[in-house]
Amino acid sequence: MVKPDALRGRNGKARGDILNRKKSKKMSQDKNNVSDVFYIGWRSAAPKLFSRFIRKYLLILLPLIILLAGILALLQKKFGTGNFEFGQLTEVTGIYFSHPVPCIKVVNGKDIWGNLSYLTIPLVGYGKHGAVGIMGDIEADKSISLNQKTVTLKGTLLYNDGKTILQVNKNDSPVTNVSTATVSSELLPVEKALGIFKVKGEIIDPKCYFGVMKPGEGKVHRDCAIRCILGGIPPMLAVTNDQGESNYYILVGPHGEPMNQAVQDFVAEPVEINAKLVQYDDWIIAYVEKKEDIQRFSYLQTRFGHSIEYCAANCLR
Repeated sequence: MVKPDALRGRNGKARGDILNRKKSKKMSQDKNNVSDVFYIGWRSAAPKLFSRFIRKYLLILLPLIILLAGILALLQKKFGTGNFEFGQLTEVTGIYFSHPVPCIKVVNGKDIWGNLSYLTIPLVGYGKHGAVGIMGDIEADKSISLNQKTVTLKGTLLYNDGKTILQVNKNDSPVTNVSTATVSSELLPVEKALGIFKVKGEIIDPKCYFGVMKPGEGKVHRDCAIRCILGGIPPMLAVTNDQGESNYYILVGPHGEPMNQAVQDFVAEPVEINAKLVQYDDWIIAYVEKKEDIQRFSYLQTRFGHSIEYCAANCLR
């Protein structure tokens, strides 16, 4: 039989009380351990357990983050090469044509045989406006038709990918000289019917695409492009073949009338357009019979079969 005194320690306390103290001390230590891993922002250093936890996962996540950032950077489009001579006015002298879109044909040096070569420069207005209204107002003020006359225009140049655009602003008095001399028929646009083609590409507004905006294409620029086109800037179709070569088609109606309203739902999207193509000097005009001749298609389709849509571009070479 166990004596009651055997259950007591030297100090007379029960062994049960000693066990309770040890249990209470252990619980207190556990609480201190929990507080050690609780991060407090105003402390000078993070708790050691917290630091070890974060360090372990950072060693795994940091290389993955760097790799992902590099992949995303490589997938981004390069900055456009377009130029916009903002604030700089340039005078150009050439023959003005109002049809199918306002443009001026200027001398662009000589070719390898010593003959004069020409550059056709479409016109756009200031801001999100076309040049039709501006040139029409100038003709009304001067009581003269400028079509097929030698004129000197003052404006701001935009250029990219071998194409040049001239922005004219009525406040700059863009027409500085008009010649009354008759223009030789040899200087009129050389027209060449290329046939009817189904052309695949993206509808753009040329003002932003050729220099004012970067990027001036794609979904991120869609709203701006729609407003520019609805403001009267002639829409164009940008086409790229499998070799990365680009060409641009000015879009007009079947008789050369503007079709800005008709294309607004298709701007900045991959489309296939059935059109009659006519070469005017160094530009191609796409005469679109009706809105139904413009059809959307998948981006995946842009990776295959560009032989048809780029045929007309090769005709220029």
